[in-house]
Amino acid sequence: MNSADQGVFPMDTAFKRRWDFTYIGINDNDADLNGKTVEVGSKVAQRVEWNKLRKAINDFLAKQKINEDKQLGPYFISRDIVVPEGSEIDKKRFAEVFKSKVIMYLFEDAAKQKRATLFEGCFQNSSRYSEICKEFDEHGIGIFNHDIVLAADPEDTAGPLAGTMPENE
Repeated sequence: MNSADQGVFPMDTAFKRRWDFTYIGINDNDADLNGKTVEVGSKVAQRVEWNKLRKAINDFLAKQKINEDKQLGPYFISRDIVVPEGSEIDKKRFAEVFKSKVIMYLFEDAAKQKRATLFEGCFQNSSRYSEICKEFDEHGIGIFNHDIVLAADPEDTAGPLAGTMPENE
């Protein structure tokens, strides 16, 4: 809980005494996200499902003993971005929001004490937000811990390397 939230804690307590609340789990109401993918990375291009990536990040945070209230809900990124008409999320919009909201939140708040482990794919640059964003633009989810990348199950979208001939030619 950050200091601004701590200031409203007495009000929260008062509300909880006066009204009924329904608990909604971190992964509840995420069915609309399934199958919605986005391409990330310019040097290492991958297609990844936002919901799988979000859950992989949350699993990592949980293993690091970071409370559920610090984890990413299904619509941490606005619904109008992650639930497009078709199955493909707009690459440019997603990348900008992912860097300015998700990476910033993880870097400055949720995983502040675990930066080096969370952003292990950035190697020497995991302590600088600007470098992590640059790495994300180039390497997509490769910026994250190996366990996150494996759990997110990205699909490589790069074609043949420049200068190589495709097979059967």
